[in-house]
Amino acid sequence: MAFPNTYGLIFACTCGLILGIGLCANLLVFSLFAKHNTLRKNRLDVLLLSMTLADFLTLLLIPFTLHSALNHTWPLGDTSCKIYQFLLAFSLAASTYSLCAVSMTRAMIVTNPHHPPTMDLVILMFVLVWALSFFISLPLRMFANKESLGPGLANFTFCLPTIHEHHYQVVLSQFVLYYFIPMLVIAFNYVRLAVFLHRTPVMSMSSARNTRRASVMVFLAAATFSVCWLPGYVLELCVYLGLYRHGQAWDVFYFTCTVLQYLHPCVNPVLYVLLSKRYRHTRAVWFFSSSISRPRGKDLLLRNTAIPYKAARRH
Repeated sequence: MAFPNTYGLIFACTCGLILGIGLCANLLVFSLFAKHNTLRKNRLDVLLLSMTLADFLTLLLIPFTLHSALNHTWPLGDTSCKIYQFLLAFSLAASTYSLCAVSMTRAMIVTNPHHPPTMDLVILMFVLVWALSFFISLPLRMFANKESLGPGLANFTFCLPTIHEHHYQVVLSQFVLYYFIPMLVIAFNYVRLAVFLHRTPVMSMSSARNTRRASVMVFLAAATFSVCWLPGYVLELCVYLGLYRHGQAWDVFYFTCTVLQYLHPCVNPVLYVLLSKRYRHTRAVWFFSSSISRPRGKDLLLRNTAIPYKAARRH
């Protein structure tokens, strides 16, 4: 029987709120892609769909984390633990590399509008993102296992991403493959857009506005990605250097790092789709089509009285 844990309850409530918001946001994005043919045919939307799929998979795995936080035990066996840890790493890699592909494609479209990437190239990027994520995640989670906290705490078990001996090798590899290299790619594309904007002063108002908007989006992508994931790696470094101590300040820091990591799948759909000007008209039509198609009140009365007036004018 698990003992009451205030921290676990707060963590579970916070993650539950994140799960609800994230699922709603990503499902709304899915509905936009499914409802409007123009979204499915757009080059950039293929990669946004890839990122949304990965984020949605990450959110589906949160309930297992909530159960472990509340009951201090992994509810399933070792095989399920390995599958869970692999899917978690796989979805994170797919989301991260989809983010890189989006920044690359956006930079290619803006800097070379007359020769944008073809749909075949974008689909190839989509396949490469998921294939690369699979082959990177598989060895990183090969040694995932279910472990108890100690001999006297056999009932308190957790699903760990690797065995203790390989922990920091895995953390270092994940930092390089999941954070450092993607940040370099995103930063490179942001600098590329900034240099293009600086070297092309003569352009129409709409072109300049679109270029600046693309630069801001790439910058926000780098900023949100860094804010959500860098604190977690800093925490791992503190643990490795022996600086981590159990206490209120460190517990708050650990809580913040974990929440930020789960918050990233919620930020992506809002940042790239729901707040994008390109989807503003689509959202308006999607939300208000029912009210527009059904006239009510005074509008209905005016339309009904206008019909005999027009008929009288004909005669």
